[in-house]
Amino acid sequence: MQTFLQQAGYKNFQLFHAPNNYFDLTLEQRRDLLQAPSIDYLCKTIILENSAYDEKYQHPIYYPKYISVVIQYVSKIQSEKLVKYYRNFQNSKVQENKAPRSKFHFRLVNDGLSNELSGYDHNAITPFNLKVEMPVIVSDKIKQLEYIWFGGGHTDVKLRINTDEFKEFADITY
Repeated sequence: MQTFLQQAGYKNFQLFHAPNNYFDLTLEQRRDLLQAPSIDYLCKTIILENSAYDEKYQHPIYYPKYISVVIQYVSKIQSEKLVKYYRNFQNSKVQENKAPRSKFHFRLVNDGLSNELSGYDHNAITPFNLKVEMPVIVSDKIKQLEYIWFGGGHTDVKLRINTDEFKEFADITY
């Protein structure tokens, strides 16, 4: 992960080797372990599938079958907000062959498919160097923070990254 991030031009990141019981800890205990200012800085990457996907409208960025979403642990994915934002994003970029609202329905993929698409185990997913290329969507609440912590590619590795640098990597902030 370190080599990938350095080659990608990231300068403000830190990898932390967490104890094996990291996911048994409360969010407050994880915050303390990572020395984060609050639990708002603790995030996760999830893979969502557009279960209403129609190949007729296919586009790798504006109408993908799968997306990765970086969200705070303290937040819930807002599917309707995500669909609305993604559809507006597509409509502003695509002149023809726009997918109707009925062709957007994002749902969490199962662990097996998540591993297959990301190349990472459960609790290790990071939006970097995914096995299958897909857009990276970032919750708008994250952009207010100086940095965030999330999976670093292994269940025991956590990655701290500067949000200004990370926003350059993300495809969309919703």
